Amino acid sequence: MSLDITQFYPTEFERNWTHVAQQMDCRLRLAVSPGGNLTGKRKSFNLLNDYEMDEVTTRKGDTPEGDTSGEKYWLYARKFEKVISFDEDDERQLGQIVLPDSDEVRNMAMAYNRKVDDIVISAFDATRYIGEEGTTTDPFPAGQSIAVDYVPSGTPANSGLTFGKIREAARILNVNEVPESERFFCYGAKQLDNLLALTEATSRDFSDLMALKDGKISYWMGFTWIPTQRLARNVATDVRSCFAWHKSAIKLGEGARNSYIDVRPDKRHAKQIRSVGRLGAVRSENEKVVRVYCDESP
Repeated sequence: MSLDITQFYPTEFERNWTHVAQQMDCRLRLAVSPGGNLTGKRKSFNLLNDYEMDEVTTRKGDTPEGDTSGEKYWLYARKFEKVISFDEDDERQLGQIVLPDSDEVRNMAMAYNRKVDDIVISAFDATRYIGEEGTTTDPFPAGQSIAVDYVPSGTPANSGLTFGKIREAARILNVNEVPESERFFCYGAKQLDNLLALTEATSRDFSDLMALKDGKISYWMGFTWIPTQRLARNVATDVRSCFAWHKSAIKLGEGARNSYIDVRPDKRHAKQIRSVGRLGAVRSENEKVVRVYCDESP
C-alpha cells in the first residue's frame, strides 16, 4: 500500500524537563532564629526569667540572697529523605530525551525548602516540651489565639482576615512586651484576597504608601508579610490558621543535609539519587506567637 509523504513526517520530542508549578524557595527560614546544627536526637535551650528591683529601706542592712532562675525548652530532631532511582536501561530507552537526574536533584532541593517551612509552621502552635528533662508538655495557650468570629465590637461573626484581627494580633504582642522589630505575619491566598478588600490596606486616605500595591504586600501594621499556601486548614470548618510572631519565637535546627548519587550493584546497577536532612523547630516562648483563625468559606 502506498503511503502519502505526510505519513513519513517524524514525531519530535522535547529533550529537556521542566518542573511543575510549585513553591521552590524556603520562605520562613529567615523569619525565625537559627537553632544551630543538629547532631543529636534533641537539643535544649535556656531562658532567663525576668524580675523586678527591690527597694532598699534600711541602712547597713544584710545583703539579701538571690538565685538565678530560668526555663528550659527542647527541640526534637526528625530525619527526612527523598529517593529516586533509574534503571540501568532508562537513559538508553529515553532516546533523545535526557535523563532527568540533575533535574531531580533540584527537585529534591525544592522539596527540602518546603519541608523547612512545614516544620516551622508546625512549631507555631504545637505542644512543646519543657523542663529539666524535657518531659513536661506545654500546649499552645488559648489566650494567644484570635477566634474566627472575632470582632472589635458588636456581634461576633465568622470572618476571614480582617483589619480588626490584625490589630488584635499586634495588641497581644504589645501587651506581652514583644519587641516591635522583626515581627512577621504569614498568610494564604484567601487571606490576600481578604486584604485586597480592606480599605485600610488599599486606600491612600489611611497611608501615604499603600500597603497593597500590584496585589502584593510586604510590610504593614508593624509586620513583614510572608505568603504561603502550606498553612493548616480545618477541612470540616474551612478555617485556616495564620500566624503573627517575632523572629525569636521559633528556633529552627538543621543538620546532616546531604545529596548522594550512587550506582547500586544490588539493584542491577540502577542509578540512585538520595537527599537526606535532619530538621526540628520549637517555640521559644508562647507569648511571642499569635494564632489567627481565618474563615475561607465562600
